[in-house]
Amino acid sequence: MTASGSAARIAGGLEFIVAVVCGAIVANLYFAQPVVGEIGVALGLSPERAGLIVTLTQLGYCCGLLLLVPLGDILENRRLALSVLAVGFIAAVTMAVTKSHLVFLLASIGLGVGSVSVQILLPYAAALADPQRQGVVVGRVMAGILTGIMLSRPVSALIAGALGWRSVFGLAAVVCVLAAVSIWRRMPPRKPDSTTSYAGIIRSLFSAATNNRLLQRRAAYQFLMFYSYTLFWTALPLLLFGSAYGMNHLQVSLVALAGASGAAMSPVAGKIADRGLIIPGTTIALAVGVLAWVIVAFGASGGAIGVIVLTLGAIVLDGAVPVSLVMSQRELFAAHPEQRARLNGLFMAVFFVGGALGASIGVWAFETQGWLGVTVAGAAGPAAALTLHLISTARRSTTIVGGTSK
Repeated sequence: MTASGSAARIAGGLEFIVAVVCGAIVANLYFAQPVVGEIGVALGLSPERAGLIVTLTQLGYCCGLLLLVPLGDILENRRLALSVLAVGFIAAVTMAVTKSHLVFLLASIGLGVGSVSVQILLPYAAALADPQRQGVVVGRVMAGILTGIMLSRPVSALIAGALGWRSVFGLAAVVCVLAAVSIWRRMPPRKPDSTTSYAGIIRSLFSAATNNRLLQRRAAYQFLMFYSYTLFWTALPLLLFGSAYGMNHLQVSLVALAGASGAAMSPVAGKIADRGLIIPGTTIALAVGVLAWVIVAFGASGGAIGVIVLTLGAIVLDGAVPVSLVMSQRELFAAHPEQRARLNGLFMAVFFVGGALGASIGVWAFETQGWLGVTVAGAAGPAAALTLHLISTARRSTTIVGGTSK
């Protein structure tokens, strides 16, 4: 039976499966990062060109977000997700076996494109959810996605250390196969009611980007929050590997694993959003994001106390980011149910651009200004988001009091 609109509902057990599948798929985006140096040596790439592996993967992901994810509003969702995932599988197998650096770089784009199946599955799951539980569903799936992002780098480093870097992409191919089997067997088909053409969908992206105030506001918050998040996780290993801590890869991975526990806040955020507390929930999340940077500011001195401080700050930041993200997606999906896929594509494209900016600034800030510079640059993200949110909330409150609405 094909689910359309609200004709079918997603079961609780299926929510968990979707979360695990999404977490496993999105990890493919980051598997290459810890082994870029080894790949460069093996394929004859200079360090500068080896960095293109990560850049091209992210480029493929952004292109997929803008050009493929919006198709979820007009094409049968399960078949679309599987088709996109097949691209990722072919790319992963190619990366695991090729000896050509050019082929490897081109396949990196394909791996990024294939990974956008995650952003097809998220609004797909939300569309199948009971309207009163959409926040919970989004929260659980986002918990899986963020956990996958956090675990991808340490898992990649451990596997590459034991079996070599090519095994990492063999794992990525296996992930694609297992995810495809799970989607095919457990997710019900869903054909949207929309008869809009693909050209119409693409045109509507430009209209939404320029006219949808809710999208603009929420995308701005998450651009700033993910900027802060990736800045922290880019700069933190530099601090931990340095003279203050002198950690090895395993020890840094353990800190990252501890920080990943913050993703458990996503389902909690979903329940809060379903109760209509999106505005106060957003305010608290953004404020906690600032608090996280206040905590980690005291972590530069080294020693056991420093590790505790940095780990605590990581958990707090990793909790604040998914809470604000779930609040944003819950509000967007509820306000525009017929445009979930295309709005999610735009929203997540802006989200990941913020992450790319944060990664670049994180390295620069640490190398030129030290941990204090990292702290100031990182705290600026949630502080700016909180300021924008408070101004927007005050303006909307004034509008409501004046007897009109926007």
